[in-house]
Amino acid sequence: MKDTIHKPRLGIYAGSFDPFHIGHLDVVKQAAEVFDKVLVAKGINPEKDTRDTYPVPLHFLNDMGIYVRNFDGLLVELIKECEKEFNVTLVRGLRSGADLDYEQNFAAFLRNMYPKVKIVAFYSDPQFRHISSTALRGIKKFSDAEYRKYVVED
Repeated sequence: MKDTIHKPRLGIYAGSFDPFHIGHLDVVKQAAEVFDKVLVAKGINPEKDTRDTYPVPLHFLNDMGIYVRNFDGLLVELIKECEKEFNVTLVRGLRSGADLDYEQNFAAFLRNMYPKVKIVAFYSDPQFRHISSTALRGIKKFSDAEYRKYVVED
């Protein structure tokens, strides 16, 4: 336990971020107020068609002091890798009770794989609760202008 006290605190905000939107940015800003460093980790699913995958706004986030990287494989492996240098906590965002139900199941899987995992959730600002990547991908098919109101791009 003593080792983690002297290591910088890293919040890892992991997800598919497909696309990265202003609701995600809200969670990142909240995490940046709590942790010494924040890593936005975009998970790469090898079984998913990536032709329509939207990039995380690397330069925009880097300019805010937020680190960005892709990862594949299990999230707990990324956490273990980062724990060599940092005191790591997984960051999650909550919009509603439905998100809470999902996150509780997700946390149970993570804790079964890696009992030492630390997880913290930030509540979405009410003005962003309706935003989801799934909805935005649907909106983009009909209106690029409406889509761009919600996404964060470089």
